[in-house]
Amino acid sequence: MATLCPLKKILVVEDDDAHAELIRRGFSDFSHQYELTVAGTVKEALDRIRSSAYDIVLTDYLLPDGRGGELVAQSAHIAPVVMMTSHGSEQVAVEAMKSGAIDYVVKMPEVFDAMPRIVERALREWDHMLERKRAEEALRLQSHRLEHEVAERKLAQETLRLSEEKFHKAFDSAPLIMVITDLEDGVFLDVNSKFVELSGYSRHEVLGRTATSFGWISPKDRSAVVEKLRREGQVAGFVVSLHSKDGRILKGEYYCDRITVDGCERLLVIALDITERVKLEEQLRHSQKLEAVGVLAGGVAHDFNNILTVIGGYCELLKMDLSEENPARDKVMQISAAADRAANLTRSLLAFSRKGEVKAAPANLNEIVKGVEKFLQRIIGEDIDLTTSLAEGALWAVVDSGQIEQVLMNLAANARDAMPKGGRLFVQTERHDIDAAFVQVHGFGTPGQYALLTISDTGQGMDEATRKKIFDPFFTTKVVGKGTGLGLAIVYGIIAQHRGFVNVYSEPGIGSTFRVYLPAIGATEPEKVHSAAEPAVHGNETVLIAEDDLHVLDLVSSILQQYGYSIIPAANGLEAVQKFKENPQIKLVLMDIIMPVMNGKEAAECIRELRHDARILFTSGYTADIIRSRSDLDEGAELVMKPVKPPVLLQKIREMLDRQ
Repeated sequence: MATLCPLKKILVVEDDDAHAELIRRGFSDFSHQYELTVAGTVKEALDRIRSSAYDIVLTDYLLPDGRGGELVAQSAHIAPVVMMTSHGSEQVAVEAMKSGAIDYVVKMPEVFDAMPRIVERALREWDHMLERKRAEEALRLQSHRLEHEVAERKLAQETLRLSEEKFHKAFDSAPLIMVITDLEDGVFLDVNSKFVELSGYSRHEVLGRTATSFGWISPKDRSAVVEKLRREGQVAGFVVSLHSKDGRILKGEYYCDRITVDGCERLLVIALDITERVKLEEQLRHSQKLEAVGVLAGGVAHDFNNILTVIGGYCELLKMDLSEENPARDKVMQISAAADRAANLTRSLLAFSRKGEVKAAPANLNEIVKGVEKFLQRIIGEDIDLTTSLAEGALWAVVDSGQIEQVLMNLAANARDAMPKGGRLFVQTERHDIDAAFVQVHGFGTPGQYALLTISDTGQGMDEATRKKIFDPFFTTKVVGKGTGLGLAIVYGIIAQHRGFVNVYSEPGIGSTFRVYLPAIGATEPEKVHSAAEPAVHGNETVLIAEDDLHVLDLVSSILQQYGYSIIPAANGLEAVQKFKENPQIKLVLMDIIMPVMNGKEAAECIRELRHDARILFTSGYTADIIRSRSDLDEGAELVMKPVKPPVLLQKIREMLDRQ
């Protein structure tokens, strides 16, 4: 039977009841994990901390009887403290961290929602601090023990024998890397079993040699360790790169101190292997960067989608009015296609934080490459040769074809910029099996069958430092005005959203190769769904349209009137409720979700109180996560996302009106 995790106790020190309630709501979905207690003053908080054990304290910066810094100074040694303020400034941040706070946040709606994640991050940092303190204490105790044992050896031969036995057991069985070296030149005098296990070197290979002579540590890192030891008398928590015999690079947290052995001063080195921790922290930092851009994209998506709804909608109306022979029709088609690409770009931006909707369906990657090949040639220009090599037979994967096309275009544009004097671009598709051995060697992936998309160029290439940063948002090596630093970050976000992986190999002066792994499905073509005959979309019913964007309201009204419907407009939720009450002939309500005065969900509840079976179709240009967080749309509610094409909207309205 599974063991339930104990509740984590949180003390919230906040004199503003509204803010305290927002913090409590942030934890509402995690009530089984956290228990919140609220204190309104510094004195009350200190009394509670002295009388009860709390896992973490969240305190406001300004309180009625003092500042949060006073509370931090008196309690930071007992539990981690996160400082909160309504008006962030560098001075307040510095003061908070100097007083001992483990983190500092500015009160904003998204911060209140993210409180569980902020608390977990602070608790992890607290655990790391405790771990470092334990390591320092272990170093101090070990140093003391070794000196004591060496002194005992001088008392008598038998005492010496017993002491050596105890020392060897403690030293050799330690779960951390332990090394004793000469203080002057760093010659290895002894190493323990953990060193042999992680480094891959035997004792015979390293004893009598220096760490730099066989490549365990770089001369630069060793000089930094020695300088820190000379300046501070000891080394604690200094991170260095350790190079194992098989070529692996480990991250080690060094703790060094002088000890006396047989009357001679030696150096005891303890190294904690933090390779996995560093890797996880880097992944967390990268995901936070992507999420920050995703939040930005999510915030503007609503306005973009409203604009695209108007552009695309009027294009559809113009296409209906223009004959096939009319020369203006082609221009309208170009505008419509541009609006579609803009909508796809918005969805690509939302891939940063996995907030966008992925319109995934079985697709043949070979066909996607063929379909975009001419466009890729236009992107790279005439001085770059494009060569494609496609897998034999169809290569099926469940993908959003538009977003995979965006990946190809971004990678092609990146390759073009790396070949200013021309070159060659190769695009290849193939099947690839990833097994456990592949994951272990390459450090990424999940075993299974993948569709592999490879894009190679003969461009300038890049060094290792640049390669590690290329997927970071806004990182670019191009001159100002030549690049946004978002192209490859978008690629990373899209592939991650498809549960795939992307790997990069590059060498300066030779070129770069991007390998994109997408989970593959069966080799046979998925069963096609035959579309039914186009349904009738005309009608003569009365439709109430509630929309706060007047341009969208005018467009939708024009479309519905053109197809025979009677329209009653409303600019917000409150006005919609009033007009629904005054017009019993209304058969359907088409309503934006997020509006001023009264939002769509509240308006829908009021309308259903007037008529429980009212047909309501919601629209929104916001992303799904923003809709859930701001209006908590009921499960099963009818919803169309902007930008929506007129035929799709008309078909959905007709379907709802004809439903029994």
